Amino acid sequence: MTLLPNVPLPRPHRDPTGADRRMEDNWRLRAACQSIDPELFFPVSPAGRSLEQVAKAKAVCGRCLVRRHCLAYALQSRQKYGIWGGLTEDERVSRSGAGRRWTTAMRRPATA
Repeated sequence: MTLLPNVPLPRPHRDPTGADRRMEDNWRLRAACQSIDPELFFPVSPAGRSLEQVAKAKAVCGRCLVRRHCLAYALQSRQKYGIWGGLTEDERVSRSGAGRRWTTAMRRPATA
C-alpha cells in the first residue's frame, strides 16, 4: 500500500461520550431475558421435566441480541450453573475445552 503525502490515515471511530463502552459493559440491559423469571435459566436437573425448561430458556437465548456477550461472560467467569448464551452447564464445559480460542471467537461481532 502506497501512502500519498499529506493524506491522513483514517482513524477508528472514537466516541467522546464513552457511550460505546458503556453499552459494551451493560450488555445485560439489552438481554432478551430481562423480563423473564430467572428461575427459567436454572433448571433443577439436566433430564426429565427440566428438558422442557431448558428448551424454553434456549428459545429466549435464541432471539437475544447479546447472546455472544452472555456466553463470553459465562465462560470467562466460569459460571457453573444455569443457561448462559444459549448453552447449558454441560455444553459450556465441553466448549471450554477449546480454551481461549472459543472465548475469543465469541467476542467477535455477529455477521448477518
